[in-house]
Amino acid sequence: MRRTVFALAVLLLNCITPIAQAAPAECPTVVDENAFASQAELQRMNATIAGFGLRTTASAAHRGLINWLERNVERVPGIRVSSRSFQIRRWQPLAGDLTAAGHLFAAHQRIKVAGAIPYTLPTLGSDGQLVYLPSAEPITAANSAGKVVLRDFPAVDRGYTAEPLLNKDLIDAGKAGAAGIIIAFDFPREQVKGYYDPHTGTHYGVPGVFVGVDEAVRLKQLVGSKASISVLAHTDQASTRSLIATLAGQSEERIVFDTNTDGNTWVQENGNAGMLALARYFAKLPLSCRPRTVEFVFATGHLHRPAEGTEFHARELDDQYDSGTVAYAFALEHLGTREYLPVPRENGPGRVLQASGSAEFTGWFAGTTKLAEAATAAVTRHGLDRVAVLPGIDPPDPARVPPQCSFGGLGTHFQSHLIPSMAVISGPWSLWAPSFGRDAIDFARMRKQVLAAGDTVLALANVPREQIAGPYIAYRQARAAGTPTCSHDLPPESS
Repeated sequence: MRRTVFALAVLLLNCITPIAQAAPAECPTVVDENAFASQAELQRMNATIAGFGLRTTASAAHRGLINWLERNVERVPGIRVSSRSFQIRRWQPLAGDLTAAGHLFAAHQRIKVAGAIPYTLPTLGSDGQLVYLPSAEPITAANSAGKVVLRDFPAVDRGYTAEPLLNKDLIDAGKAGAAGIIIAFDFPREQVKGYYDPHTGTHYGVPGVFVGVDEAVRLKQLVGSKASISVLAHTDQASTRSLIATLAGQSEERIVFDTNTDGNTWVQENGNAGMLALARYFAKLPLSCRPRTVEFVFATGHLHRPAEGTEFHARELDDQYDSGTVAYAFALEHLGTREYLPVPRENGPGRVLQASGSAEFTGWFAGTTKLAEAATAAVTRHGLDRVAVLPGIDPPDPARVPPQCSFGGLGTHFQSHLIPSMAVISGPWSLWAPSFGRDAIDFARMRKQVLAAGDTVLALANVPREQIAGPYIAYRQARAAGTPTCSHDLPPESS
């Protein structure tokens, strides 16, 4: 009945407004670059998004960004906007500044910090003997109870891959009864000021701060002395919301674009600028060139993942997919990023992050043959180097549906719910380090990536849903029959 009413509404719309049918003889198969947001426009939007500052989930800055996005999508002709709200236990650094929220003393000396570690325990001063534990040594009550633990940042190729290890150390330190934890980078403090990770949204039972390499060297000389950590933050109950902007097509079968709204850098999350540009472009096309409805999800909760808005939306799509109202999903994250690599530091200990002159490697994940073919053609057309079209990032498991669960980020939620999906994502060192600012982004490359995303939608416009789905219909049947599938667990709100 719902489909019939939708079809009648579209038919009446076409009859009442014949202008909507005044389409060119052929609909575009690639995006008209002259009708798309310019490089300068994308940069201005990215600057506005980053200009809200630290956008921790449900903060005033985060609400400001969501309101700005809402005003912008509401101005797009033909778009209908709705919201989904979630209650969370919010964590906020005082004055919205991670660097100012962290304080550290050792041997009665003030040690400059790079910032408070997100979601660590607010405290006005937690004291204990300073101990250094190498990364290979577990944090236990025997070596950490009542002490301030100094720990090196994990030795990883890219910072984002350290999150599981950081999360474990913070949980272990809390369980061990540590007075505090210090995570030491081997980069200068100025490069990692305001660093935001882990982003699980789990409230930890221990205060913690990040320090740079110079401060780490000094702290290792002070091991055995008294140390004191303060985290100037507060927790409370708050509401946050996801925006869903829907552009009606000729059918209620949907393409679902998705990105998150909370973040702290020019990189995290500039997918919002890309989605605004796509919404404006597709809205300019005549209805006859939009065979499917396009849904743009500006999701909350990526920095408070117990309320991960993308996961909750993916669950809804999972429930609706078999009714034929979902074609595929498409997540956009961390666009146009430049590569930064560690090199030896010339004027001090440790290393320094330096632009390599290349683009950061980007994964374009595609779950089916049709999606991969469209993605590959678009990447080739726009000359995008260092982009790999992949079926997943984790090792395949033939006993599971789907064999690969991870798309590296937000796309994982759709993939793991057996929604045919694509996802564009990169993971540079600048992802969680705000010090790189606009230099982290190559806006010409960002524009090419968003154009390529638009091209895939046009290339798939007349491909039947069943062909796009490929093996996913069989996957869903196998899951229903009891075949193991991906986990949908979200992090706990409290450790």
